[in-house]
Amino acid sequence: MNTHTGKRSSVSQMVGLLLAAGALTLMAGCSAPRPPLSEYLTQQPALPGDIRVPAGHQAVLEARGIGQLQYECQATNRSPWQYAWLPLDRSIELRDSFNNTITLARSARSWVHRDGSELAVREFVEVDNGIVNLPLQRARVEPSSLPGTLNNISYIQRVRTLGGLPSIRNCSAAELGMRVRVPYEADYVFWRQLSS
Repeated sequence: MNTHTGKRSSVSQMVGLLLAAGALTLMAGCSAPRPPLSEYLTQQPALPGDIRVPAGHQAVLEARGIGQLQYECQATNRSPWQYAWLPLDRSIELRDSFNNTITLARSARSWVHRDGSELAVREFVEVDNGIVNLPLQRARVEPSSLPGTLNNISYIQRVRTLGGLPSIRNCSAAELGMRVRVPYEADYVFWRQLSS
């Protein structure tokens, strides 16, 4: 009996080791290192022209947003009746490479860094990235003279999006007022003009 018990415990240990190794491999895949900031400059030619950052700028900060966006089915036109999924809250929270937070305020026009520096968006351009993904985006921002991480940033790009759009069902009179939460992931790159 002791022999069987010894075999069982070594088999249990082996199974435990295999499960732990599998979990570590999965975690390593989920937390793959982000590309160096210099790579975003070389990736520009592969992006749609509308969201490329003009020459003379340098990528200085990269951040990732992971979470859920909430939408509500609302009437957008009365004659004829038309319906659409509209975002209830445009605010999102990003984490940069140093685990600092950068928050996009409710208006979707104001970015605030944990250190107190902030930006105001002047205009943005979007390019479709599939029916379920948030569009790719380039925002031109008002450079801020406030000290901090976001000092003198001139462009923000959303270069990789996964999910974020409610494509699970149609929005019609039957769904009016219905709310859905949609998971999303997106990478943002903050650019500063090179000093001459």
